Amino acid sequence: MKYVEYLENLNKCPFCGEKESRILMENDGAFLTYALAPYHKYHLLVIPKRHVEYTKDLVWDEDVCVMALMVTAIKALGKIGHNDCTVMMKDGLALGKSIKHHLHYNIIPGGDIQDVSLNIEVRKLLSEKEEENLIKELKKVIN
Repeated sequence: MKYVEYLENLNKCPFCGEKESRILMENDGAFLTYALAPYHKYHLLVIPKRHVEYTKDLVWDEDVCVMALMVTAIKALGKIGHNDCTVMMKDGLALGKSIKHHLHYNIIPGGDIQDVSLNIEVRKLLSEKEEENLIKELKKVIN
């Protein structure tokens, strides 16, 4: 399925009440998962549990929880051979942000993101099999 079709069919925030099966790790204030329509096979997301749009709306404990999971994600990527990564966050309703109303941090291996304007017409969702394989692979290096 194309990412644009997925977005058109959303009727609620995809990050609130995230499926437990997609959560790779969590703490009190945030969770770590993978992108459904990734820039890279190992495109990870750190998402505050509380529904907030702006970084300035996070409280101290949430900031600490987000940063702890970002470090975990970066270390996990290193274990599978990706020692360089890009951390990207678009605050608020920034242009090109596909999930507009819930703050999230993208951790993407490498530094060459060809289309940060999120050309959603081209991006595709992972298949069920791709998700299953990715979860198995990532859980080995995260836990």
